[in-house]
Amino acid sequence: MLPLLLMGVVFAFLVGGALVFVFCGLVPPLRKYGLSAALWCAMWGPSLVAWLLLAGLGLVANGFAMRVAQTRRIHLPDLPHNIGTGYAVLGIIGAILLATIIAWIHQVVIRQMTFALFRIYAGLISAGVGSVWGWCLWIWLVLDTQIPYRVLLWGIGMVGFCVAFGYAGLHWAKNLRSDTTTRFGLVSQQEFEGTI
Repeated sequence: MLPLLLMGVVFAFLVGGALVFVFCGLVPPLRKYGLSAALWCAMWGPSLVAWLLLAGLGLVANGFAMRVAQTRRIHLPDLPHNIGTGYAVLGIIGAILLATIIAWIHQVVIRQMTFALFRIYAGLISAGVGSVWGWCLWIWLVLDTQIPYRVLLWGIGMVGFCVAFGYAGLHWAKNLRSDTTTRFGLVSQQEFEGTI
């Protein structure tokens, strides 16, 4: 049950990232931030799963410490009652920092790619976003038991979403990247724009 819950948390944030990607794609001034904004949202899932696992390990360690303390008559210090709130706040701040750092590094890295390499990257990532929508289609088809040939419809839908999003990522790759950095760059302006 726990692995299913953790996968559900990660998937929920992947869906959030896919929604942000589609929203940024529909608003022209935001297109150049679509990939990094989607990554920022998607990074919340693994961050929160890591914090949940650490909290669980902390509870297990506390249980073992209490058991040992009772058998050996050792007095353990009392923890503050609001330690859970502090842990939750620390987890949220940690998730924000981690997601922000990764999204910033992502922006720096995609500014150093040649246009041809970035087109491939944008196509693959966009196809991945399409697969998230394909899995949402699967969940809808599983919940609606009245639809015949659900697996066939899901397969067609998954391929359709992946191909459509991947083609859009390849086709509109120029709009998915911000301007080149004025500082030291690994690629020339012509390679960045794909003019050579």
